Amino acid sequence: MVQPAPNSTSKSKRSSLRILLVEDDKAVAESFKSILEEAGYNVIGLAFNGLEAVEKTAELNPNMILMDIKMPVLDGLEAARQINSTPGQNIIPIILVTAYAEKELVEKAKGRGILGYLVKPVHVDDLVPAIEMAQSIAQTINALEGVVENLTEELEARKLIEKAKGILMKHLSVDEETALRMMQKESRRQRIKLKELARAIIASHSVLS
Repeated sequence: MVQPAPNSTSKSKRSSLRILLVEDDKAVAESFKSILEEAGYNVIGLAFNGLEAVEKTAELNPNMILMDIKMPVLDGLEAARQINSTPGQNIIPIILVTAYAEKELVEKAKGRGILGYLVKPVHVDDLVPAIEMAQSIAQTINALEGVVENLTEELEARKLIEKAKGILMKHLSVDEETALRMMQKESRRQRIKLKELARAIIASHSVLS
């Protein structure tokens, strides 16, 4: 069981964290919920197996999940994999709270958005730092992934624009600057991004070639 901790001055900050609690023992889940709320956290829902965890994540959009490992229907590791399996989606930090401290479970937990691992019985003095650490790591990971995604999109756009410019230069016998100006003017006229116009020029050229 989880034991309560003293009040903290950071409770107001914790209330913005939307926690989904996943625990197959309903009595333990309710006790856990009460203690988390006493510590200032916002528990938005309970799930009692891994499949419910996946479904309630989609429904409730939590930004933190505390989850048991060994549960009926779908275990916590597979549920974590499904929850954080969508490419380009921000990871939802997951902390495993379990009675099992087996090394192989910790190894399997890597790479599934699992950013904390606590063994029962858990004291809130351990839980609170684990939640805050997982939240901080997730924010850093998601920010870095956003930068990488933006850079990838920018690189793709440049490649498309360069290719489209080359097509116009060849077929209209214009220089690079003129081809770019033509594309910019047309993108404004059509109110579409330059990248989308470039993609359309390339597609049209492929059809006509």
